[in-house]
Amino acid sequence: MNPIDKVSIALQPSVYNTFRALNNTVALTLSEYVDNSVQSFLNNKERLIENNTGYVFNITINVDQKGNQIIISDNAAGIDFENYLRAFEPANIPLDNTKLNEFGMGMKTASVWLADKWSVKTKALGETVERYTEFDIHKVIAENKEELIVQETTKSKNSHYTEIVLSELSHNAPSAYQMDKIRRHLSSIYRVFLRTGEINIYINDEPLEAPEFEILEAPFYKENNGENILWKKEIDFKLGKYKAKGFVAILKSIQNNANGLVLLRRGRVIVGGDDDRFFPPSLFGTAGNFRYKRLFGELELEGFNVTFNKNGFSGDSENLNNLIDALRDELRYPNFNLLSQADNYRVKTREENTKIAEKLTKTPKKDVEKVPITDKIKQVEDFSNNKVNIEKEELKITNASSIGSIVDSFDHEDKTYKFLVDLINEDESDALYSVKLTIEKNTLIETPCLVCKINMAHPFFNRFEQFKRANDYQPIIAIFKSFALAEFLASKKPISYTSDLRTLFNSYIVQD
Repeated sequence: MNPIDKVSIALQPSVYNTFRALNNTVALTLSEYVDNSVQSFLNNKERLIENNTGYVFNITINVDQKGNQIIISDNAAGIDFENYLRAFEPANIPLDNTKLNEFGMGMKTASVWLADKWSVKTKALGETVERYTEFDIHKVIAENKEELIVQETTKSKNSHYTEIVLSELSHNAPSAYQMDKIRRHLSSIYRVFLRTGEINIYINDEPLEAPEFEILEAPFYKENNGENILWKKEIDFKLGKYKAKGFVAILKSIQNNANGLVLLRRGRVIVGGDDDRFFPPSLFGTAGNFRYKRLFGELELEGFNVTFNKNGFSGDSENLNNLIDALRDELRYPNFNLLSQADNYRVKTREENTKIAEKLTKTPKKDVEKVPITDKIKQVEDFSNNKVNIEKEELKITNASSIGSIVDSFDHEDKTYKFLVDLINEDESDALYSVKLTIEKNTLIETPCLVCKINMAHPFFNRFEQFKRANDYQPIIAIFKSFALAEFLASKKPISYTSDLRTLFNSYIVQD
């Protein structure tokens, strides 16, 4: 085996600038590295286990905001001599392109998209050299480079690893507030592999867990007193060269980002990961109906091609629609009509809700003097007209220190927002909650932040006996979060009617 002193990057260097402009997401970009690592493990699993008793495959992705770098490492089989020669050439298709790393573009485009500089250090199982090379986009373009220098170091034959270091990160690199979303998205993409227990993925030392959702177990909606049925349909059929295998089921309860179809290929999610859910109308109907909210499933597809960054299926849309139609017909079988159950099942029956309504209207009120509603309206109008008092109350809430925070994030118009729910204890304010849009700054980036503050000392929480434990507050917090999002979106587009704000709130609270 001759030493490798150079590797070709055979491409006009100016083309690399176009990689930076690709329409992509951080999670999908990072998934390119994970694909390579997972495939290296799968290709060499027996050798890796034989080489090391108790071997556990790990991938780690560490995003160092202060150091302005990302480090991706694994203990798979490394990049061997034969593959190393083609690994750095864009679009040099792997020797076996029937696996996860099929296009030969992943590591190169991902690295340029995320950083100005990147390096690769790898040691292949069974070989005796570690290879190291680095790429600097400014030097490559300025010097019109078409080759990279490789450094080889002697290492133990049994060691095996790959480490990629991205530095001088681009504007595409993740902010601290995107990390939770990245974890969710990668957990979704690699759900099948994570469930096997053979593959561990860590993001900033936090292990990823595959999403799991409870399935409805209840009688058929027409038979309230019938036997409980697990509402899950196993799917295994084909349509010509196209195949689908997996399941479709009904959620036990409505959950944000749980409904919708997830489409996989070669064990990896292509469509439907995290926020990118798939709702073919012929199967799910219109947004907002009960079937749309409660139906979910995972389908491994065969026969379809995918886009080069694996965020969708390319071509064959007609055959995909035909397959979905065939799936719909299978879910309508009279002896197990999953769609009919999803359409008509309710968590509480009308009779149960009627009983609750009767109890609510008959519950004795506290024996205190009530202020007539007309007087309340007058008081509210007087208060709302006093702008000075309103500003004082808002300032109290704004300046109140947090006693606990719930951090989330959301995307709007190609921008990522941090969503901070601050719980405060301000007994000198009559304000129950506030919403404010701020800008958080660090050394690298400015992040817009929507802050919703909830005043736990407000008399509202003392008025009802239900507010005793932490779980008692979850529904009201969900309501305030939905109000905050509705108010935010209302500020971003013209509102024709006051009812538009209510419509926005109703839409968000369903998904919370």
